[in-house]
Amino acid sequence: MKVKNSGPKQFKQAKITHCILLSLGLLAPGLALAQETTDDDEEVVETIEVKGMRSSVISAQATKMSSDKIMDGISADDIGALPDRSVTETLQRIAGVAIDRYMSLGDPEHFSVEGNGVIVRGLTQVRSELNGRGTFSANGGRTLSFGDVPPELLNAVNVYKSPSADQIEGGLAGTIDLETRLPFHSDKQQISFDITANYGDVIKETKPAYSFLYSNTWNTDVGKIGFLFDIAKSELSTRNDSMYVRPFFYRDDIAGYEGSTVYVPRGADWRTMYFDRERTGAYAAVQYAPDENSEFTLTYFSSDYDMQWSEDAIFVDNWPYGVQVESGAQFSDSGVLEKGRLTQDGGVPMGADVRSSTQDARTDDIALRYRYSNENLIVESSLQRVDSTSKGIDNTVATQVSVPYIDVDLTGSLPTVTSDADYLSDPNNYVWNFIMDNQYDREADMTAVDVDITYILEDSFIEAVRFGGRYSDTNSENADTGYNWSPLAPNWLQAAIVEGQENIVPNVDELYLNTFDNFFGGDVPSPANVFAPKSSFALDYPESFQGLQDKFVYADWSSWAYWNQRDLNADQFKNDQSEKTSAAYVMLDFFTDSLGKPVSGNFGVRYVKTENTAHGFVQYPFNPLFGDGAYTELNAEHDYSNWLPSLNVKVELTDELLLRFAAAKAMARPNFADLGANITLNANLTSAGEASQNAGNPPQVQDYELTLDSTQNPYLDPMESTQFDVSLEWYYAEDSSAYIALFTKDISGYQVPQASQVEFGGFTYNARWPVSSAEADITGVELSLNHFFSSLPAPFDGFGVQMNYTYIDSSTDGDPSTAPADTDGSGYGPMPFRGLSENAVNVVLMYEKGPFSARLAYNWRDEFLMSTNANGFAGTENGISYGLPLFNAPTAYMDGSVTYRINDNLSVVLQANNLNDAVTKNEMRQNGPGNHYSAYHVNDIRYALSLRGYY
Repeated sequence: MKVKNSGPKQFKQAKITHCILLSLGLLAPGLALAQETTDDDEEVVETIEVKGMRSSVISAQATKMSSDKIMDGISADDIGALPDRSVTETLQRIAGVAIDRYMSLGDPEHFSVEGNGVIVRGLTQVRSELNGRGTFSANGGRTLSFGDVPPELLNAVNVYKSPSADQIEGGLAGTIDLETRLPFHSDKQQISFDITANYGDVIKETKPAYSFLYSNTWNTDVGKIGFLFDIAKSELSTRNDSMYVRPFFYRDDIAGYEGSTVYVPRGADWRTMYFDRERTGAYAAVQYAPDENSEFTLTYFSSDYDMQWSEDAIFVDNWPYGVQVESGAQFSDSGVLEKGRLTQDGGVPMGADVRSSTQDARTDDIALRYRYSNENLIVESSLQRVDSTSKGIDNTVATQVSVPYIDVDLTGSLPTVTSDADYLSDPNNYVWNFIMDNQYDREADMTAVDVDITYILEDSFIEAVRFGGRYSDTNSENADTGYNWSPLAPNWLQAAIVEGQENIVPNVDELYLNTFDNFFGGDVPSPANVFAPKSSFALDYPESFQGLQDKFVYADWSSWAYWNQRDLNADQFKNDQSEKTSAAYVMLDFFTDSLGKPVSGNFGVRYVKTENTAHGFVQYPFNPLFGDGAYTELNAEHDYSNWLPSLNVKVELTDELLLRFAAAKAMARPNFADLGANITLNANLTSAGEASQNAGNPPQVQDYELTLDSTQNPYLDPMESTQFDVSLEWYYAEDSSAYIALFTKDISGYQVPQASQVEFGGFTYNARWPVSSAEADITGVELSLNHFFSSLPAPFDGFGVQMNYTYIDSSTDGDPSTAPADTDGSGYGPMPFRGLSENAVNVVLMYEKGPFSARLAYNWRDEFLMSTNANGFAGTENGISYGLPLFNAPTAYMDGSVTYRINDNLSVVLQANNLNDAVTKNEMRQNGPGNHYSAYHVNDIRYALSLRGYY
């Protein structure tokens, strides 16, 4: 059967492409505008079944080619078989998309092997969707945690880079749509399964994974009915080893170098982290078509992600200006220490900890869609409910030990860091140091309803008029105690201990000796072994914490040192918001061939109003002039409206060559975590006020400086972007294509800490909190090639390649007081956007012939800024506050897979991640010492052996 489309002229589809699109549901009835068939249009299409990598490329290419927007995507090789073991790792294969591999972008000390944050064209303000509807995780942000989603449940992942008026707002960087299968995508019964064993070569553990899908349709007297059910579960264990070189300080008092400035690091340290996760997903869909014009679709999607990581670490806890360097050390010509022994009077204080962090996250998404269509009218309406939770606790228990020395050798490609192994092996050299806990409980829900109407015109430049609206009601409740740190018996507190002196040194049965076996896979000498508290102290919270605290009684003047468990339900730890959005749009589809070339596209405008109320409390200063410590409820209301015009144009230069142009205004709302309304006000006497008070005068209002310091601001405005895109796309074969895309974004309103003024209780306070005031420009280019060498003689005609390259340039205009500072207080020039790499490359080599297929994927990403205030690389020493810019150094990763089809129903797949055993490095930038690697991370090569079945 040949499909006739009344919309813009479509590219010709070969039979093989047509069949693949039918099998994926991309040409299912009702999905195209006003599809109609006649006897004259009918033709017989032979049944051609294409599976594997080539079919994935064909379907993704066909989706891109027919799209009315600039986009890219990846389709599953077969049912439930995306090419990678996580959604984040799949996304990084797309031009313009990058991922970071840390638990959070601002925490360079904790690596994430499967990737975490997703960045599109240099920005993190990404909108996430499930089948075209918004969805999210309760993580304080507005985006789904893509790593939480089982890739086995997905049919395709599409990234939309230019918006249109009918698209839900919020994707300033782009929109990532996770597409699932629907039962009407196939008229046949379908059953598939996957049984997998996951293995890490460093942790040397094997974990299971499985998935199962059933789908069928039935034609009945009351209409067509379809049902699909899909479930997936996987477990993974990995190990990560890390070494750190701490900031260099400007020194003129190093023995043998007095009077000359040399650069000496504060110290160096090492750790091992163990990561375990269990990911479970379920998806069900029911479709009902009572007649050829109507269709009901009910979908349910659930993702459950349970994670635990633990670490054994030793870290410097010293005064950097107390460090000395033994004679015989090696310095560079510019005075930077390259190799030597670091010492300190009384030993170098270090902390040895055990840390355990657990998280249980779940997202449930249920949606009901109704669709009506006839020759001139399409009406779609959806009702959606999303519920998401994320609960966790992060506990650390540490001892302290003053090591005789730290040996560092930074001359090789990997450093050597160690200390006195005999000294560290003696438990009597350790004392109890501190305990720290962080609890959080986040809940979010959204109810949304939308209506979209399309009226199709005939024989007109305007081919269709689309209009519609959407209403959403979102609630976000975020409780977080922050890091609750309390000392136990470190050296500097021991004089305050009035009872429990005998408990200062831990009992040997309370400690565990970590020998750091096979550290860095044996590529570096193992660092010295370390005694750390047993893991039960971190796991048995809160009883274990209270037991440790009960070992000591402090003098009254140090009563602040007592640990008190924070109540997660207390008002000061809550950050709750309610948000309502109302949107309406009108969009016109157009087509003309009167210009000599077929030109089609859309233009329209979307209007959206956002009303946000942040629920919190204001703590007034403990001063009778300014509220006398009153604690009052605050409902911070803030609303704003945005007009978002858009234009998308597609010119068919030839049957194979497409030219696209897009212009739009986009917006992204602040993260919920940034909109907290718990505010603490301060009133401090000025120097003039103190002088007046010392003269016997009672302080007056003008004698006080009124301040507000916060990392949250409930009155933040959205980021906005005016953006332009142009692309040239060449589809020279049904499985091969190339394109170049240019883009620019002029951004305003991104958040930076800044000084402003705000009123509370009739008084004006000088606020230091995030403000939507900074501006930035981003410009870039994407190059992409998909090519199968089908014209080569057998067996070389099975080879194929996918390549893409992304270049991004950025400039920012923010508050200079937020800029990083070196350890001597000197500043830096402008910093790039956080998380933005200037260059990124993907190369995928493929081979597919008969029952055998293989894939080798290479991903390289240029350096990118991670943080200017990271733990271990910021602080105040000798009255100088510093925060070093930390960059992730350029890094490459290589993954691969081999598939053998036993028969039409069964195949065996071997996948491997991190085949090149990559060392991920961080780089700290300093003015005098120069740039130096500050962290080194290595993790498992991960293998997955699977048996897949299709029936």
